[in-house]
Amino acid sequence: MIDVSFEEAVRRISEETGLSVAEIQSRINDKLKSLAGLISRDGAAHILANELGVQLTKLAPQQGASLKINEITIASRGIVVSGRVVKKYDVKAFNKNGREGKVASLLLGDETGVTRLVFWNEQVDVFEELKDGDILVVKNPFVKQSYMQDRLELQLNTQSALTVNPEGVEVAAREFQRTERPPAVQKYIKDLGDDENVELIATIVQVYDPRFFDSCPKCNKKVLGENQCPEHGEVIPSVNFSMSAFLDDGTGTIRTSFWKQQAIKLTGKTEAEFVRYRDEPTAFEDVKNDLLGEFVKVVGKCKRNETFDRLEFTAQLVFTDVDPAAELANLEKKFGTKPAEPKPTEPKTTEPEKPKSDSDEISVVEDDIISLDELEDVEK
Repeated sequence: MIDVSFEEAVRRISEETGLSVAEIQSRINDKLKSLAGLISRDGAAHILANELGVQLTKLAPQQGASLKINEITIASRGIVVSGRVVKKYDVKAFNKNGREGKVASLLLGDETGVTRLVFWNEQVDVFEELKDGDILVVKNPFVKQSYMQDRLELQLNTQSALTVNPEGVEVAAREFQRTERPPAVQKYIKDLGDDENVELIATIVQVYDPRFFDSCPKCNKKVLGENQCPEHGEVIPSVNFSMSAFLDDGTGTIRTSFWKQQAIKLTGKTEAEFVRYRDEPTAFEDVKNDLLGEFVKVVGKCKRNETFDRLEFTAQLVFTDVDPAAELANLEKKFGTKPAEPKPTEPKTTEPEKPKSDSDEISVVEDDIISLDELEDVEK
């Protein structure tokens, strides 16, 4: 696997050669056309870099190197990371394979980004004393791929050291968007209105192909011609995508949108695999077929689509490891009635997706992306 992303490759080529982003992408597109079906976009970028004498291979940081959050890679070892506590999450208890313990996490941020820092067992005592805004220096954390697939997280272990508010250490301030949501309210589809933070238990009965667009890496808005962001000017765009599906809970059906991170969680695919589906759309057919009939729990918001005059749902959290019998029994206990068992059939009426113009602005709320309300294998 190529360890330098397409966006990073374009950035380095532009910095070292002085070529514009548009010119670089034009040359990459020429290579894709000349080698149709034989090379990926990432591969074409690496070939172009090699031809221009640009070295893309990432060098592993030296032992004990101090890194900014956006410099951390999965290969980072023995590093030192400094940041401010952006947000703390509740301590959770777990019981896995007969082993009980505690786990807690917080968001650690600097001027370059934000990451999750995880505390286990006796380390949780230290976590509970921390406050928002505290400066932490984390030495020798374990770098792990997050359950959100394209994000890295830091975990403290027995070889790690944590210093709180050390003298002489400053972390540049950065404004982080923080959206506090009320507890999710469980509802049937038939009872939905313009609701926020609703939980649905349903079966997937129809799946649509993903939609791809280039977005600004700073604000996530769709870039316009010549890679222009309305807010940040010319940028090196990131690949963004969404997919939609119809959910059925026995009381009705509703079209549900899954943005990038939620689509990854729903399908179990990586971002790199999704990017491949853009070039090879037929490869997504197997994913669609595998999803049909799957029982899922989604938390999100419901809003009326004025164009089609219908309610639609946007998923913000997705849970795929769901026990159908337990969830249906819980619904029956809570509402006193039990919906009919959903059947994996297509909805009676579906309207074609309305094409969106290049001027449409698509923005993903940062808290939706980095929300850490759920931990794998943890009992709430």
